[in-house]
Amino acid sequence: MRLNSLLVGVTALTGALTPIAGAQVIQPWGDPAPRAFSLEVNRPSFDGGGTSALTTVNQLGIRWSVGSMILVGELPIVIAKPDGAQSGATLIGNPLLAVAANPSGEFIGELGVRIPVARVTTFEKSFAQSVGLLADFVDFDAYLDDVLTIRGTMGYRHRSPEHFAWRVALRPTFMAPTGSNSGDSELFLDYGFQVGYETEQFTAGALFNGRGIVTESGGSFGERTVHEIALGGSLIAGQWRPGLIIRIPADDALSNALQITVGLKLEVTF
Repeated sequence: MRLNSLLVGVTALTGALTPIAGAQVIQPWGDPAPRAFSLEVNRPSFDGGGTSALTTVNQLGIRWSVGSMILVGELPIVIAKPDGAQSGATLIGNPLLAVAANPSGEFIGELGVRIPVARVTTFEKSFAQSVGLLADFVDFDAYLDDVLTIRGTMGYRHRSPEHFAWRVALRPTFMAPTGSNSGDSELFLDYGFQVGYETEQFTAGALFNGRGIVTESGGSFGERTVHEIALGGSLIAGQWRPGLIIRIPADDALSNALQITVGLKLEVTF
């Protein structure tokens, strides 16, 4: 995919607030630690190329336990340069602030808000935004201008004595325009199911995630939803938790543009 095709594809996929985005409700590498710093680096592969080798979609995170609750902070960062261009750009996305239930129990719960701070002021930053929207389509609202996101996750987890684990979760996600954005408010329903094998030293799993738009009428189920499949795992060695994730779009609307996204994650507990 060449630069112009990539930008056209992003425009068609995102519009004001469209349903063409998945929803990574749960992760294939098990539950995050109650207290940890994390860094996730994702390298997208687009159909036909279009980006330099150092183009990445990244996320810094912190989790801090307070009693039975976890305070969560995430900051998305895109580093992108068009293939063959002399310069690129770094785009700071919309940070997430959330409160989550302690992962030691069976209940999965989180309430969060994404603060609209992303600003696209140059062509280079516009390209970085395009890369983030396509490569991280499971959280596309992290890169939109003037969009406030409020979301709440509810789910259930189970791990058997034989280390077989599964999780199921739902996440209503409300997006509202702010500032100069003249688009409509929209409500999405994100959903996910994950199975895996988890021990005290190793986790591995596969997941199926999806997102459907609630506030738009008309269209078939396939037109109102989008899905992804992911495989991944992590090692647990004391404070260090390195992980790998491979994400594949499961719908033609995105698989025609995005081939695969490979991510590395490092979580350091404290």
